[in-house]
Amino acid sequence: MELDRVTIGLVCTRGVGPERGGRVNNEDNYLVCRGNELRYRSGENEVVEYTPTYGVLLAVADGMGGHEDGDLASTAAVRALSRLFRKGAPRDPELELHRFMLDAHKRLYRKVAELGPVKMGTTLTCCWVVGGRAYWCHVGDSRLYLWRDGQIKRITRDHTRAEFAHRDGRSIDPENAGYLTQNFVYGSRGFGDDQNIRIDAGTDTGSFELKARDRIILCSDGLSGPVEDHRIAEVVRETPEPQSAATSLMERSLASGSDDNVTVIVARVDKPAAQQRFARVQFEGNDGYDLFGAEDHQLPGAGDAWDNLRPQGLLPPPPDTDPGF
Repeated sequence: MELDRVTIGLVCTRGVGPERGGRVNNEDNYLVCRGNELRYRSGENEVVEYTPTYGVLLAVADGMGGHEDGDLASTAAVRALSRLFRKGAPRDPELELHRFMLDAHKRLYRKVAELGPVKMGTTLTCCWVVGGRAYWCHVGDSRLYLWRDGQIKRITRDHTRAEFAHRDGRSIDPENAGYLTQNFVYGSRGFGDDQNIRIDAGTDTGSFELKARDRIILCSDGLSGPVEDHRIAEVVRETPEPQSAATSLMERSLASGSDDNVTVIVARVDKPAAQQRFARVQFEGNDGYDLFGAEDHQLPGAGDAWDNLRPQGLLPPPPDTDPGF
């Protein structure tokens, strides 16, 4: 089977540090799965595992809750996502990501609830490149962009109060409009049961066809907060090598006054694979989908993140999501 050829650049940094008003710890995390290699951050080290994989899976997670709790939440999320990638060829990549988000959130929320009054959470934005297409899903305000032919398009929509009010046709106090209203694990604050999370198919999930020289950019709000979209596009246009582009974007963020952790993934599509057909499958609940069980295929480090949790403080390809080019 033909594979998509993708070159990846990555930066994940604490930022300026507390001595300059920044964060004490790095609560961001990332996931890069390609070929037989799987990479994510664990503490101050990068973990590299070798396991059969399918396509290229990229993700950024921005933990929150303070110090170790936010780090723990983001790490557990990307490790759980890696388990999905190990399952092999997807029947429907967009649906698999959507189902993962909904199912994993409930499991992780219940695990946190067992610990008592723990406040932690994480955003999670992921993009699965397979068969000449990019399939994506997200929760929170970490972003996915597509850069093509000098133009940039924001694919994801931040999960702010204003965003959901707009979707539902409601008015909202402008002073509260920008607040993040949901994220992975914390749940959908303002939408009732915290065990549920809102992911609207076609708005918070989607796919688009890839072209040679496209750039896929995932980032935490340590970049997208202080750096405007057109500035991100400028850096990508002027810096063709993905690693150099990721580093330059991080430097632009810090120069713009960011006091947050900064994570950036820049993936250049060198040669997209021929379009592949995936069978569309109906979403019918769990369907035996297990993320954290201890079956034979349990791999060290893939499903034990929450079992060991200790808080430190209180048919044809689906239609395109039109990138707008």
